[in-house]
Amino acid sequence: MRRRTGPIEQGYVRRVSPTACSVMAFPGSSVEDMEQLRFLARQYAQQVPFGLDWPLNFWASEIAYHRGDHAARCWLDGYFQRHHTTDTRH
Repeated sequence: MRRRTGPIEQGYVRRVSPTACSVMAFPGSSVEDMEQLRFLARQYAQQVPFGLDWPLNFWASEIAYHRGDHAARCWLDGYFQRHHTTDTRH
C-alpha cells in the first residue's frame, strides 16, 4: 500500500470520496472485466482506506473478511492472477 496523489497504477484501487473509489484495470482487460471492476468499486468503496493505493488482491481480501462476499474475492483474485505480470509490485 502506498500513499499517492498522482495517477493510479494498473492493478490498484484508490478511494476518492467516502462512497467512491477508482480502479485502474490491467491492459488487455475485456469490456466485461472493466464493467465488473466498476460494479465492485461502487459496491465496496468503503473497504479501501483514504489516500492509499491498494493492490486488487489486498482489496479482495478486505471485501471477503469485512463484507463476507467471497464471490467478489474469487473474481478479483482470478482477475488479478490472469493479468498479473512480474513487473508489478503487488
